[in-house]
Parts: sequence; structure tokens; C-alpha cells
Amino acid sequence: MAGTLNDASSSAIELLPARQQRPILEITALHKRFGAVEVLRDVSLAVTPGEVVVVIGPSGSGKTTLLRCINLLEEYESGTIAIDGEPIGYRIEAETGRRLRMREREIAAARARIGMVFQSYNLFPHMNVLQNIVAAPVRVRGILRRQAEARARELLAMVGLSDKVAEYPIRLSGGQQQRVAIARALAMDPKIMLFDEITSALTPSSSARCWRQSSSSRATA
Repeated sequence: MAGTLNDASSSAIELLPARQQRPILEITALHKRFGAVEVLRDVSLAVTPGEVVVVIGPSGSGKTTLLRCINLLEEYESGTIAIDGEPIGYRIEAETGRRLRMREREIAAARARIGMVFQSYNLFPHMNVLQNIVAAPVRVRGILRRQAEARARELLAMVGLSDKVAEYPIRLSGGQQQRVAIARALAMDPKIMLFDEITSALTPSSSARCWRQSSSSRATA
């Protein structure tokens, strides 16, 4: 790939049969560069609900950058990204064809529909496992704390960490932290899930368990 992710068709391996319905995620002609380096070149892809797609490439080829562009953690130079038919980040002005950046409130609302598990997990070190999972549903979605805690316990059971509710991230292994991060992302009931190096710290059995839960009703990349 010569340092760039420029052929989505050869980089995406579909693990579940595509369904004939509107894409939950649609990317068209995406371009992203860092200075003189063009990291993403004309990337287009579509993911349908319930579909699992894996992007494969060497280190530095743009996999993480692609995921970060989807929820606008990275700005991109051109192209469009839509979640469930709604654009994220930018709108195209019908009269002029100009690309206009959306308001921050609109971008934040769109991000709330996207779950992401980072390579470094990014758990809050001053919060225990339960607090890490319930923080966003309570503060962002306005869910009652008792309901958020009940859902958090369900998710922890699904990833095999029911006994770690009161533990702090520093006392967890890498694989345990990663499973907490997965549960935290799922607690927001996102339309899509983005995983950056999802199986890097998981055993085969825990990896399979997490994939089944995350792909049960949403698109996963």
C-alpha cells in the first residue's frame, strides 16, 4: 500500500454476508493527509447494519486514521462520511457544492451514536470499572444512574468481568482493560462500533465473546 490506505476493496474483508439495505456507514472519496504525506487516498466503502468489516494493512498505512476520521477525531481534506444516512463533520451546500463544517453540537450528537475502542483503551484512571461504564450514559444521554448501572453489570457479565465492578484500571490486566473499554462503548448503545486493534490484548475465547456481543445488532469495523 506504499504507506497509504488507497483501496478499500482490497483492505476490507467482510466477515458476515452483506444485507440489501441502506448502509449504516458510508464513506465516499475520503482524502486525508498529514503535511506532504497522503495517508488516505480516495477511500470509499459502505457497511450495512449487522455487518462486520475488518481493515487490514501494515503499521502506518492509515487504519487508525480512517477510524478517527469517521467520528471526526481527525479532520479530513475532502470526501463525505455518513452514519445511517446523516452526514458527520461536514455538509455539502446544495447551491454551491461547498463543503461546510457542521456545528460542534451537531458533531457531538453524531459522535454519541458511534462507539470506539482505542488501542490505549483510554479508561479514566480515577474511576472504577462501574463508574467508567456509566459516566457517558448518565452525563451524555441522561439515563438514570440505576438503569445505567444495571446495564453496565449486564455488559460486564457478557465480557466475563462481573467480579471487577469495583476495581480501578491500574489493577486490571491489558486484556481486562480492553474488555472494560468494549463494555463502556456498548453502554451508549451506538449505531456502529469502531475497534482499533480489537484483539491485541484478548485471548481467543474472550475475543470471540466480545465480537458476538458487539456485532449482534450493529455494524462493526
